[in-house]
Amino acid sequence: MSDTPKAGFLQVARREWRWLLHDRMALILIFAVPLFALTALSAVFSNQVIRGLGVAVVDQDRSEASRAFVEQIGASPNLSIVARPDDLASAARAIRSGDAIAAVYIPADFERDLKAERRPQVVAFYNQQFLTAAGIASSGLSDSLSAAVNSAAARAAPKAPRIGSLVAETIVLVNPERNYAQFLLRALLPVVIHVVIALAAGYSVGSEFRRRSMREWLASAGGNPIVALAGKLAPLFGIFFVMMLVVPLILEGMFEISFKGDVGMMIVAGSLLIVGYLALGALLQLLVRDLTTGLSLTGLFVSPAFGYLGVGFPILGMNTFAQVWGAILPLRWYIAVLFGQAARGLPVQESAQPFAALALLAGVYALLAILRLRALRDWTGQRADQTAVQPAMPVAASPGIGGAIAAEWRSVLAFPRRLLADGARAGGLRRVLSAALPDPDPAQGSDRGR
Repeated sequence: MSDTPKAGFLQVARREWRWLLHDRMALILIFAVPLFALTALSAVFSNQVIRGLGVAVVDQDRSEASRAFVEQIGASPNLSIVARPDDLASAARAIRSGDAIAAVYIPADFERDLKAERRPQVVAFYNQQFLTAAGIASSGLSDSLSAAVNSAAARAAPKAPRIGSLVAETIVLVNPERNYAQFLLRALLPVVIHVVIALAAGYSVGSEFRRRSMREWLASAGGNPIVALAGKLAPLFGIFFVMMLVVPLILEGMFEISFKGDVGMMIVAGSLLIVGYLALGALLQLLVRDLTTGLSLTGLFVSPAFGYLGVGFPILGMNTFAQVWGAILPLRWYIAVLFGQAARGLPVQESAQPFAALALLAGVYALLAILRLRALRDWTGQRADQTAVQPAMPVAASPGIGGAIAAEWRSVLAFPRRLLADGARAGGLRRVLSAALPDPDPAQGSDRGR
């Protein structure tokens, strides 16, 4: 009875798992990079709400009413008075230097005009370069000034009520506390993981073209491309599935951000995201059949994905290229499902469209990867039949991805020397030719000229 393991899914998965445990670069990419990213992002968003933005206050009136305005600004949780300059020029310098993000100017005779109902103006300036902080500063200044106006009106003499006044009221339905861990961290964690997923799949498949043997890979799967691809990516799927489960534990356990949607739908959506980017990373490697080039293409494809998700900039405001490019990214549709379920608590049917788009992209990328692997299997088999009678040439062991990077740097640094050497050889060739060939007769040259 033979002890040779039977070719199939388990044989491919065991082969891949053994390789993952013994490849240092794979361990760093799969475990160390996500762990570092999750730790760093969690530390960055330890303060979930922006507090204490610096404000410079220029009080030209120095009256009781102006002091009440300043007290309201200082009482705002989002703002902190960091300077009390005497003029606007000093306040503008504080904003440009970064000491303050906003400035408030209270004009002279403010209290007198307020009591005389002349509608004095309190002017607020803020730095719009930092959009998020500027928006919070603007909102804090608006709330503080409104509170100060209401306080001043309460201290004034009572007036007869007027009929027909219109009062507008706005209510924030989602994230009223302006929690940026709920807004950004919930999106950034899947962004980091999706980059690692695609690169890990590309590194695993691309290693078959560099340090391992694609024939052995297909042989362990019995020549079936579906079994070969599924078995190779199965260990990675299990690892990243656990990581996707850790993300909500971080959000709910460390940051106390509640989940409001359907858990089952998000588990399936997370699985589709993993399948989609595993298939995409494998597909790019199978197309170029080179580890370094494939990883470069994968990085170019997945790295700018955050800009097309509609998190920082709305999708409706994007141009046609941005919308089309974002539509072919599985991450965009996953984020749509995630924010609809986790943040807004939408019914399942409201998230059906992005969920269907995510499933479609995962299926398309997986199908394309399988078809490409089948084509490579047929081409490899034909080539093996043609070279069966030829002796096998020894293949030098590749130094791996680190050696490929070092070799590329050596090639770049050696380019000027090669250019000078080529120029010297060209100059020597011209001298040899001029010495070997006789000079043309000037008379003949002049006749030809005529």
